[in-house]
Amino acid sequence: MKARLNQALAAISDSFWVLPAILSAGGAFLALALVRLDQNGTVPLWMVESSWLYNGGAEGARTLLGAVASTTIGIAGTVFTITIAALSLAAQQMGPRLLHNFTRDRGNQFVLGAFLGTFSYALMVLRTVRTEAEGAFVPHLALTVGIGLAFVCVATLVYFVGHMAGRINVDTVIDLVSKDVRRAIDGLPANGPQARPPPAAFWRDAVPVVDQRRGYLQQLDEASLAKWAADSHTAIRLLVTR
Repeated sequence: MKARLNQALAAISDSFWVLPAILSAGGAFLALALVRLDQNGTVPLWMVESSWLYNGGAEGARTLLGAVASTTIGIAGTVFTITIAALSLAAQQMGPRLLHNFTRDRGNQFVLGAFLGTFSYALMVLRTVRTEAEGAFVPHLALTVGIGLAFVCVATLVYFVGHMAGRINVDTVIDLVSKDVRRAIDGLPANGPQARPPPAAFWRDAVPVVDQRRGYLQQLDEASLAKWAADSHTAIRLLVTR
């Protein structure tokens, strides 16, 4: 059970969608919170009328939010589509690990999450804008934050282009693979005094247990196996078939 839980946590940690989903939901909740502040009149009047906050009308607010929402989702789709195509061509020369490094890279996940979060934020704020005929409500604070998020997306786009140009480099791929190997080696049992294995005659009456499933072993809960063997007064020897 522990091994399966560790495997599930590792799969979630390396998944490409987790961080973007969190940022997308965070953008929606941020929009609701800031709109609530505008509705409650928490923002002072002098700040609303200053040049630091958006002080335009409802039509301008809708145009602005619509532009932010359409451009962020459009750029995100276009950029990542082109990137996947470039990675597929590069992976033919450097191996499929290049795609795996791309999907679990936190920088790439954050960039996609920033675009999706800004898109969600703009949509949630857009639904609250009202004209004079509808009740005249413009969330000035939320609009200003939306403009700031648009500039953040521009910065993340510049970062993403430079980041991916370095990730496709052969030296970077080799360095990432070597780090994975060192991490796997460090996870092995520490060197030290080990108990001597029993002689071959000890396993004469042993019964083999064969797993008929295909694939490869991803997680092994050695501690639970050892505890079960000690409680059952038996011995287990793990064999590898080639």
